[in-house]
Amino acid sequence: MVISMLKKWMALLILISPLSLMGQTSPYVEGMVCEDVQFNGVCDPDKPGISDIMVSNQREVVRTDSNGRYRLPIEEDMIIFITKPSGYDLPLNEENLPQFYYIHQPKGSPELEYQGIEPTGSLPESVDFALISSEFKSSFTATILTDPTLQERVFPFYRDGIISEIGNSNADLTIVIGDMMANDLSHFPRYNKIMATLDTPVYNIVGNHDVNFNIENRYAKETFKSYYGPSYFSFDYGDVHFISLDNIDMVDEDGGAYRGYLNKSQLEWVKNDLQYVSEDKLLVLLAHIPLYSGDTDTRSNNTVNRRDLYELLDDRDRVLFLCGHRHVIYQHFLDEEHGRKNPNPIHHHSLGVAAGSWWRGPENKNGIPIATMSDGVPNGYHIFTFEGNTYKDLFKPAGLSKDYQMRIEMPDRSLTVAEVAETDLIVNVFNGTKYSFVGFRINDNSEWIQMEQQQEYQSPFVERSGWMKPNTNHHIWKASLPLMDKGVHRITVWTRDMYGQEFKQNKILEIE
Repeated sequence: MVISMLKKWMALLILISPLSLMGQTSPYVEGMVCEDVQFNGVCDPDKPGISDIMVSNQREVVRTDSNGRYRLPIEEDMIIFITKPSGYDLPLNEENLPQFYYIHQPKGSPELEYQGIEPTGSLPESVDFALISSEFKSSFTATILTDPTLQERVFPFYRDGIISEIGNSNADLTIVIGDMMANDLSHFPRYNKIMATLDTPVYNIVGNHDVNFNIENRYAKETFKSYYGPSYFSFDYGDVHFISLDNIDMVDEDGGAYRGYLNKSQLEWVKNDLQYVSEDKLLVLLAHIPLYSGDTDTRSNNTVNRRDLYELLDDRDRVLFLCGHRHVIYQHFLDEEHGRKNPNPIHHHSLGVAAGSWWRGPENKNGIPIATMSDGVPNGYHIFTFEGNTYKDLFKPAGLSKDYQMRIEMPDRSLTVAEVAETDLIVNVFNGTKYSFVGFRINDNSEWIQMEQQQEYQSPFVERSGWMKPNTNHHIWKASLPLMDKGVHRITVWTRDMYGQEFKQNKILEIE
């Protein structure tokens, strides 16, 4: 897909027939989905309609008929949107934001501190959407990042340390899983302009720092909606069905500022969405707050009604859930113990974040904070490669080689011969899981020794850092060092992850 061409032929946010000025009082919305063969962003009688395209009002989901037409119930403050099918591209605006929705909010937003929705007036006679035919790609790559947590002072760090690097990734799409902002929503336009430098569509998911505080929950996401449309939606690439969820609930009856929660309408939409999705597709769910944190049961770090979602996914064998929020990497495989009835667990992955330790730490040679996270992982982003309904994940530490996938954290100094027997080798495998193999050897003439994964372990590197309190994690491996003579030795650590990707790291150890 050529982004410059899509921008040139960008469709309007919604395509309205000449009869639209008449308005309509019907409690239904009608329209069509067409193929934009002339690339002018307009649906007219000479353009073919596209059948079987999913259209939703944020609750019901229907598919277009043989002529590309649809009809849905409509209420005030609803958003009508389509699910992009594989083999088609969405029109993009000048900031590479997909245009797939129409906001029906006749009275607009209440008075807000930041930008809201202007009154949309009467419902048009026909609410139409255009799609651009493209190649069906069974293999594609997505750059997925989370928690830029932007404020005035950190924009240069994000721009120069993350986005300039991602611009060379040749990905097919970019997804940002929440907390683009750090509560000041006036920075959305600057963020959008920086993201527009990427030659991909950019999908944004709402986070708890992307909302209007001090207003009722109903209107908390008005500013987000004004830039990105619905806070939950779906789209297809290849053999993958992406479902973006909104689990930010700003009204916590226990007195907290927010909680992880999926409201009733959204769960109903998920159910209706899935009825049209083939069971052999990979489901990739995207939400800012984790379903399950493991190390804490706080409502702000867990989705409190996650079992309601599990029920909707019971007949789905291939489910990947990606989130941010925690500023640590951890991976769980949610099975029967967690309430999953399907024997195939949900791969639940809390990603490494762009802001790391909130853009703190000593600066590198380019003046950008190292920002190591509280689990000892560098700040960065993830590169997901999809092949059919399978996937591989590579964590990319910002500013560092893609092969830098671990840190040998102990020993951190020279040892005496006597100290060797009392010292453990400790390795932080940033994206490691219980399916990873981690082993080491001393020099090249010894056998590989398997290391043991630790549970609820803290990074010694973070403990020594001085700018971040360590958080327990599951991606540290440990083993006792074998007896070694005085001299200089090379420790080589080798890991093979759950996808078969292999990495090595060396450390030179001097024994006095």
